Amino acid sequence: MQEKRRGPRQQMVMRTEAASPVWRVLPIVGFVLLTLLMFGAVLFGGDTRVLGHQATDLYSQFIAWRDFGFRELRAGNLALWNPHIYSGAPYFGGSQGALLYPLNVLFLVLPVAQAVNWTIALHMCLLGVLTYWWLGFRRLHPGACFVGGVMAMFCGAYFLHIYAGHLPNLCAMVWTPLIFLVIDGVLAEASSADGSRSVPVWRCPRVWLWCLVGAGAVAMQIFAGHPQYVFFTAVAAGMYALLKLLRLAGSRAAVTGALLGGVYAGGALLAAVQLLAGADAVAETTRSLPLPYEFAAMLGFPPENVLTLIAPGFFGDVTHQPYWGRCYLWEMSIFIGVTGTAMAVYGLMAGGLKRQWREVVLLLVLLLLALGSHTPLFRILYDWVPGFAKFRGMSKFTWQAELFLVMLAASGFDRLLRERHADGRFVAGVFVAVGILLAGGGGVYLVHWQAIMQRVLATGESFLRSAAYSQMEFVSQAQHFAANALFVAAGTGLTLGLLLVGVRRTPRLVFGVLVLAVVELCLFAARSLDSFDSTTVVPAAVRALLSGYPGDYRILNTVNLNSAMVLGAADIWGGDPGVVRRYAEFMTWTQGGHPDKVTQYVHFTRLDPLYTMLRLRYAFWLDRNRVRIIEAAQPSMARVHLVSRYRVLAGRDTIFSAMRSESFDPRREVILEREPTPRPIEEEHSGMAQVVASSTDWLEIEAEVASPSVLLITDVYTPRWRAVAMPGSSQERYDLMPANYVLRAVPLAAGHHRLRVEYAPTGFMVGLWVSAAAWIGFAGAGAGWWWMWKVRKW
Repeated sequence: MQEKRRGPRQQMVMRTEAASPVWRVLPIVGFVLLTLLMFGAVLFGGDTRVLGHQATDLYSQFIAWRDFGFRELRAGNLALWNPHIYSGAPYFGGSQGALLYPLNVLFLVLPVAQAVNWTIALHMCLLGVLTYWWLGFRRLHPGACFVGGVMAMFCGAYFLHIYAGHLPNLCAMVWTPLIFLVIDGVLAEASSADGSRSVPVWRCPRVWLWCLVGAGAVAMQIFAGHPQYVFFTAVAAGMYALLKLLRLAGSRAAVTGALLGGVYAGGALLAAVQLLAGADAVAETTRSLPLPYEFAAMLGFPPENVLTLIAPGFFGDVTHQPYWGRCYLWEMSIFIGVTGTAMAVYGLMAGGLKRQWREVVLLLVLLLLALGSHTPLFRILYDWVPGFAKFRGMSKFTWQAELFLVMLAASGFDRLLRERHADGRFVAGVFVAVGILLAGGGGVYLVHWQAIMQRVLATGESFLRSAAYSQMEFVSQAQHFAANALFVAAGTGLTLGLLLVGVRRTPRLVFGVLVLAVVELCLFAARSLDSFDSTTVVPAAVRALLSGYPGDYRILNTVNLNSAMVLGAADIWGGDPGVVRRYAEFMTWTQGGHPDKVTQYVHFTRLDPLYTMLRLRYAFWLDRNRVRIIEAAQPSMARVHLVSRYRVLAGRDTIFSAMRSESFDPRREVILEREPTPRPIEEEHSGMAQVVASSTDWLEIEAEVASPSVLLITDVYTPRWRAVAMPGSSQERYDLMPANYVLRAVPLAAGHHRLRVEYAPTGFMVGLWVSAAAWIGFAGAGAGWWWMWKVRKW
């Protein structure tokens, strides 16, 4: 690659710099210091404050998810099922709990607030290191690699997810540069072997080391808990590998491509326990449904947001001026700084485009994908390409694009550091760009700004309240903020231009350009930081009422949908895509929606009488910034009931219609979907049943039944639940079936019963064995490689 344009002496100098112990340690120290400088106040504060904003996903979901999952794990229980939301839902298979992600060990040893903060800091620092290694493999100057690592850490596509509290995103994104590095490593070995046709690619020892590293990186990304980034990174990695395979010919290209495919296959085997458990969870939740096109088309990257590349606050920001652009800023910012953008252009000058055309093509393709529904391409992908109908938020492709933009910028820094002077045409172009930015900043005041903002509102993609766009004070503030964003960019560009002029006389000023890039990014990051008190995740009114009225009932907390997981309470709803499909259909129907068009979102306007069978007792609404408490009109049912009256009905809509009739009483009658065995005999008093023990994934029930009856369990049904006879039970086998479409039923014969009802997804057990075998093979392959390399001198 770039090594070809350097003479032998330059190559030797660069290799010496890269191999120097100082350059191995110093960048890591730099990344650590920058991380501590940015987050030190919360890392060492010792209180309950966490990084992020209270109105985003850390508050509404991820603190609760990590608190529940790792609380259970500390107690020795790997929770497969979540009994706290949606009247029960898959947990481990939903991925976002990330229970097996190795770096989440912090949640086992630290309080949840501190674990969140240290997890964010650790991963941001790790991202800098991995990006540094990727760029260093391309023989770029260590200083350029360091700045590239800082750009990845503090760029808009990554850092703003801290404000949004996207823990799985932040963890999964980190492994992307390592996967790209593995592709470069395998292709480099294949290319070096290409000169000796007698040496097959698979005989190159370093190829196998790269493949092992790559499989581990893919597995880490899967375990990190965000399937969409795994999918999007795989798409980007596939395109990157194909473009680079064009350099090889014939069978060598085919073998190398197979090895790269093996990297993902190996990663999938290592993470099979998560993938197969996830497949089971997908099959029984709304994730099994293709997203409606209108929903999947949301959160495409708006073309006008390309301005965030150099002016991140043009449409507002996350802390000082409300963002009035389309969608969410943390998904729609590609900021790498004026200096970084200029260096990306400089890296393409003087033949850089010819050497790096593959990276430029991939960058443009990824940005095209990120545009989502703003181009006709998305409709084609949604209709014809597997996977694209399962996710919303095509803007997430900006992350992979951002890394290639960082790589191009680092190549520009490399050229500047190597030559110690800047091309005159480039310097002139910087000053021209400064003039354009100054003119643009002034021009902001010459246009009807409210009309521009109204056009954004008219797209229907703004998530800011519409009334704000009509308030002249807000419009004026937004106008000033946009102009200032361009003026700041112009000032940064002017500083860059003056430094580049000074480099001609004082070559050491070239390091001032690197410092400018780092300062620019750090100032952006510091202005985007926020934190909140993690104890506010549970509203005080909810905590007080539940502690004063204990019992086995459920609530509906619309103030914070997942807070029941922190309290150890149970909620009839929640905030996660992994809601059981049957249950989502039922809840959507009870609120007047069409059950064929379900997502994780339901707008609650009333408490349906049928919520009695879900054990609902209290509902909490936010009314004028105060929590309003509503008690259900009818007493909630118990967790288990014996019912002797039943009907068998086929079809969801028929069952819903029957449950809506005035004659239906869930305490006395159950609607089944097939004939029970044994068939119940209707009697007034058929016996008693109680739960004698329970955990997240199972409950033990004891019952004394005078005549055949149906045991109704008021928890959500899925096909992965089963009933197993325990010693001393009069019935050898039990059949667990759906009741009232969403609950569980077990037909019981007359006699004494002791049964265990348990969540037993086959995918988890199969995946556990596959992963265990894969990790043993992975460790063995690593040890074998070391022995062949060090002992046998392979």
